[in-house]
Amino acid sequence: MNNREVKRRISSVRETVKIYRAMYSISVARMIKCRSVLPDAERFYLSSRDVLSRLTDRPMDFFRERGNKTAFIVIGGDKGLCGDYNEKVACFALDLLRVAEEKYLFTVGSVTRDMIAKAGFEPDVEFLHSADNPSPETAFSMAADLINLYEEGLIDEVRLVYTSVEGNRLLPVNERVIPFLGTVEPLSEPPTEGVVRRSIYAYVAAALYRALILASLGEHLSRVIAMPQATENAEKMIADLTGKYNKIRQESITRALQDVGSVTDE
Repeated sequence: MNNREVKRRISSVRETVKIYRAMYSISVARMIKCRSVLPDAERFYLSSRDVLSRLTDRPMDFFRERGNKTAFIVIGGDKGLCGDYNEKVACFALDLLRVAEEKYLFTVGSVTRDMIAKAGFEPDVEFLHSADNPSPETAFSMAADLINLYEEGLIDEVRLVYTSVEGNRLLPVNERVIPFLGTVEPLSEPPTEGVVRRSIYAYVAAALYRALILASLGEHLSRVIAMPQATENAEKMIADLTGKYNKIRQESITRALQDVGSVTDE
């Protein structure tokens, strides 16, 4: 490797360090945002679950055990450079997919999707660009699609696979969403079918929104943890390359001086 190549490599690694630092800053900001909206998402989820649990005595298909057609919604990341975050989610999902009899696969996040597809499970539906910055609109849109599939008899239950954060520890989670089979004291006034359906829609959307936020929080936390080490390794590489560059440069100068000395002697 000559000096020009070493110099070009140093420049390339320095640009990589800039990317690492930018990704770290972005992930810190988005992690703070996720933490700030999580309490509202939790309240939305718990209140919608409480409302729905009071309706489970209604004679509707949503509250009965059905077949074994399971829709798996696997929530991962659209980007890498976040440690083993995507790999953990993909491996956890694959364990479930391999034993499921009839399955439909919905993926959130292109990196996790590619890992699962490489193992032989092509997604039926892809929700791209929904993992990095989750929104209620995305959750409600996904919920509408799932409820339609459920009512058409194409799926019998929905399982969410995502990563939750306990302290600074990441835990893959598998949570059942439809049908909801919990029971508490029913309402005194029988609700209409439309009220029940809207309650189910709100519950599914709330569960999805909460899972998206927790998954996004896990991804950005993983990146915040991974980026300082990656930056440190890159800076060590720059130091090593700089030392190599100076050594090659010094050797070049020494050879030039020796050549000048030999010409003078002649």
